[in-house]
Amino acid sequence: MCDLGQRFQVVAGPSPASSTKKGCKRSLFVSYRDTAKGAWSKFWSNKFSCEQTSHLGRRTVVLRQDSSARMPEYEPTPEQARILGHDIGRNARVLAGPGTGKSATLVALVDELMGREEPPRLRLLTFTRAATGELAKKVSDRPAAATLRPSTIHSFAISVLVANPGAAEIPQPLRIADTWEEQQIVYPTLARRAGVTVTTVRWLIAEMAANWESLRADEDPRVSAADRARFLGAWNEHRRIYGYTLLAELPYELRKALRDHPDLDGVEYDLLIVDEYQDLNACDLEVIKLIGERGCSVIGAGDDDQSIYSGRKAAPEGIRNFLGDYPGADDYTLSITQRCGRRIIEWANYVIAGDPRRAPRPELTPAAGSPEGEVAQLAFGGHVAEACGIGQVVKHLVEDEDVEPSDILILLRSDHNGSFSNPINAQLEAVGIPCSDPDRVDRMLGETTNRRALAIFRLAANREDSLGWSTLLRAASAGIGGGASRARR
Repeated sequence: MCDLGQRFQVVAGPSPASSTKKGCKRSLFVSYRDTAKGAWSKFWSNKFSCEQTSHLGRRTVVLRQDSSARMPEYEPTPEQARILGHDIGRNARVLAGPGTGKSATLVALVDELMGREEPPRLRLLTFTRAATGELAKKVSDRPAAATLRPSTIHSFAISVLVANPGAAEIPQPLRIADTWEEQQIVYPTLARRAGVTVTTVRWLIAEMAANWESLRADEDPRVSAADRARFLGAWNEHRRIYGYTLLAELPYELRKALRDHPDLDGVEYDLLIVDEYQDLNACDLEVIKLIGERGCSVIGAGDDDQSIYSGRKAAPEGIRNFLGDYPGADDYTLSITQRCGRRIIEWANYVIAGDPRRAPRPELTPAAGSPEGEVAQLAFGGHVAEACGIGQVVKHLVEDEDVEPSDILILLRSDHNGSFSNPINAQLEAVGIPCSDPDRVDRMLGETTNRRALAIFRLAANREDSLGWSTLLRAASAGIGGGASRARR
């Protein structure tokens, strides 16, 4: 059992300035919704000493919010009502902070538009599958909007490219290599064909993806010009043989198709609403712009303060520069958060104010009647002590304050090879707290029996699926190895 008093201390106080103390290597946020407050302050005073501890290298911020702060039934505020009255013949930007009802307002707008006697041709897009799923749930609760299925930029690209065979320079029929197929088939066989290492293949595919996303031609300095040239030649040949397309190239191929084919099917819309606009990269932004130039209005909604996908070349300047990219566009702001307490908002505003490039807007404020909320910053001597402390905090919330485990969220700034999440998961398991496993589906699909079944299904749909055949060969008896696979090809 952890000795909490010796393992870590609270760095507390009304000002969030301590979060910038020298020696802070990373932050991890534990947030949750609870139904009881009384025991929490006692828990802090009994377990931790409240003193400044800048010498401890690992920091965890704990955000506590009462269940009364959950989002109320949707009743538009004056800010939201302005958006609901928008003229859809005009472009618009919606800058919205966390918990300000952005998605709910967009869904209400869609519901009103789709309920008209002559509804506009409308498409609802967002960036990630998770965001799409959340938006789809909100849309399904609205009678008229329920007929409209939101999609990601990538799935939208697939629908357009499939509807326009030959418009893109990709193998036909369109076949996306999944993560397992990339790791187990594409990378090693491509490495052999190009005469480079698998690591070099990973670098070069990442380089191509970054260039597609950023619309730049940057080169990885770790790769020689000769290896790059040999790889590109081998890749073009390899993808035709195996008949695959990489997920990262889909928006780039759609961009080229929009530029080269004025009669492209599947892009005829009156209004395009794009949620999480801050997470779009340069290629995504140009795709949206090209569709807009075909006579479609664009509503870009998001928050540049919440752009988190820099690894996918997310360009928050897209939403910051929206009014320049779409001259004459209307500009809306949502600044009253229904989700967060006053103290949490104070911390958020302190961090947000540190970005000199953010778009000017009213400061984020809590709704009238919002709870105070609690914030505590914990300092740890190392990752083992951190995992132990987080486990004990979560255990206290579940056992002493009756918080449901599903109402507790642990966020990590980074987690290379599970270096931070694995110790935390182990500690939660040790104290008997169940936790979700985001990699569970990938592991299941990576099991030999399941891969074999999936390959059979794919071959039933297309007997020429080369990745399917390669999977069956790999999943066969141990006597069939790489040499046999190469001989068959």
